Amino acid sequence: FLSHAWQSADPLMCYLSEQHRQEDGAFLSVLSAIRSGAVAPQVHTALQSRKVATGGEAEHTRLYAHNVNVDKVNLERLESLSGEEMMFAMESRGGDTLVSGLKRSCLSPEELRLKIGARVMFTKNNFELGFVNGTIGEIKEFGESGAPVVRTERGRVITVPVMEWVIADGARTLATITQFPLRLAWAITVHKSQGMTLDSAVIDLSQAFEFGQGYVALSRVRTLSGLFLLGYNARSLEVHPEVLAIDVAFREKSDDTVEVFA
Repeated sequence: FLSHAWQSADPLMCYLSEQHRQEDGAFLSVLSAIRSGAVAPQVHTALQSRKVATGGEAEHTRLYAHNVNVDKVNLERLESLSGEEMMFAMESRGGDTLVSGLKRSCLSPEELRLKIGARVMFTKNNFELGFVNGTIGEIKEFGESGAPVVRTERGRVITVPVMEWVIADGARTLATITQFPLRLAWAITVHKSQGMTLDSAVIDLSQAFEFGQGYVALSRVRTLSGLFLLGYNARSLEVHPEVLAIDVAFREKSDDTVEVFA
């Protein structure tokens, strides 16, 4: 929104006000307060009520601020499983720069390591097969073709297909990467969790370092009862001043749009 292109475009603004991820009013109040930069004592009281010990809630996906914590948890949990490890390498086509950009934005790793019993998360949407970005499950077996078979937390059994991430220019494909749309899901970074919806999560914000990091993490969860908080620091609840300022402007422009179409 600071770019010349945005300013010269001067788009009509429609501010979305309905919330569909969260399901309870108390949690919505907490998130709204953080988003607006008005973290009152009630917010801290609600968050403190969801504090847990480090060793608890082992079966919920964990969110951390740093990759080093995520990699440590996932590697330890994978290696604790018996059985043969399967490794699936990402394939790519296209120019190096574009392919590198696709790989950075892809939630699935270049080398996907799995075992039967591994906790995994889908990283793409496929409504026909019954999964979306953030669906959690467990590897039950590997099919005849070697494809992983996942039983989701809601009991659906899915033979996972290889999927594509694409950069295109109109009808022309410029770069493509292919991989199974999975990642290990005992732990994930807050950054990589953006766009996901989780029924529950263990979240550690004690090392949060970016504006908005806490809001992104907390708002992945549907309900306050699904939140298990290991800790949080002051930065985790802060919103960037420029974001707070532009939010006011967006709301005002949205009100103008309503009058245009009234």
